[in-house]
Amino acid sequence: MRKYAMTKKLTTMKRRAKGFVDEIHCDGRHYGVVNSFDSSCSLGTLRSSSSDLKTDVKKLSADGQTALYDSVYHSIGSLAKAHYEANRQGVPMAVLTFTDGKENNSSRDVRDVRKLIRDLEFFPSNNCYFIIAGIGDASDRQMRELCRDDYGLYISASDINEVFDTFKRLLLKLVLKDKRAAVKTRKNGKVVKVKGRKRSVGASIKEVDYALNLDCSGSMG
Repeated sequence: MRKYAMTKKLTTMKRRAKGFVDEIHCDGRHYGVVNSFDSSCSLGTLRSSSSDLKTDVKKLSADGQTALYDSVYHSIGSLAKAHYEANRQGVPMAVLTFTDGKENNSSRDVRDVRKLIRDLEFFPSNNCYFIIAGIGDASDRQMRELCRDDYGLYISASDINEVFDTFKRLLLKLVLKDKRAAVKTRKNGKVVKVKGRKRSVGASIKEVDYALNLDCSGSMG
């Protein structure tokens, strides 16, 4: 029963992550990367194609411990580096991290992550957003310490579905100039599906660079 439950968690995470890309990502205007962590962190490739991002999600598997701090550190650092090397200053950046366990295998700690955020000035005032959502055994204390003083936003979620619903809602606030419009962003930087009806609307899509940083430790199984 426990094996089934863990397998279901990984399946749900991958399904919702692919759905997130489907609903948010606008090819040609958005760049995204899929990072993951278990006993160490794995950095993906920054991509403009939603199909490539979904392929990266499909390849994820689960094993090992939880190197959460290392993954946040490298996700923020690598996204900022790629962003500035591509001369995309002024374009919002967002690192969206999901975890279902306690940090137990990083070489870095909370102070290291917070120092990096401070050194890079990765703050909302600079259009830089670090958001972390935890479920299950994730430590409220660890997450709140990481995010205190507006260094990030911590979300304590009831399940994986709530995590990705929240990620979608928060990122839509960054990418949609018309907040009344929702969801599908595919053609020519326009929303082409609103509340289930396919039609063009005038909500233009802003550029954004983002990282999905996903827990693939053994507890996700």
